[in-house]
Amino acid sequence: MRAWALRILYEIEHRLPFNIVPSAVPDRDLVAVVEGEEKLPPGKALDLGCGNGRNSVYLARHGWRVTGVELIGHALAKARRTTAAAGVPVNLVQGDATRLSDYGVGTDYTLVVDACCYHAIAEERRDAYAAEVTKAAAPGALMLMVAFAEQNTPGMNVTEEDLRNRFTGWEILDAAPMAPEELVQYFDGPKLAKKTLTNGRYRAWRYRLRRLADAA
Repeated sequence: MRAWALRILYEIEHRLPFNIVPSAVPDRDLVAVVEGEEKLPPGKALDLGCGNGRNSVYLARHGWRVTGVELIGHALAKARRTTAAAGVPVNLVQGDATRLSDYGVGTDYTLVVDACCYHAIAEERRDAYAAEVTKAAAPGALMLMVAFAEQNTPGMNVTEEDLRNRFTGWEILDAAPMAPEELVQYFDGPKLAKKTLTNGRYRAWRYRLRRLADAA
């Protein structure tokens, strides 16, 4: 599906009252990186497809300087309300994650978070996404990604091979399936709609990537 058509589709989906929406729960892998035994020191974090700001708020509360990028205006408005209510500073930018340079988001991010953004990008724009993220990330930066290996939109599934081919300036440190019981924690909405996350129609994988020092 073309990028322009996907944007219209996502704008509509975010406004449907019976659709699932992001919850306030931060990703488990992100919590482990921020608070675990080998936690990263706070630095600059880039939250791509930040949605309602759940991961951005969590990072800001733990001392990170956060920029959240979100394409959908309806979702970004929620993020602004969420960050204001939390009383934390987050730089929120409405924009396309495949064109980060156009918005002046800057560089030298030591942590990049992608919780279901990459798999929503049209295949024709995925190389541009990888190039833009590589430019924004600092050498040695860590990237945490959650992406669907199976979803309802044809041609949008993500595989480890796809990431290896496109993210040539990165190494994949870890790749593992996410249990449906975990995935469902990150969404709110009607019970019937949430069942799609646990009945096999969606399969999510969790990835950790490290930007190589000589990536270009």
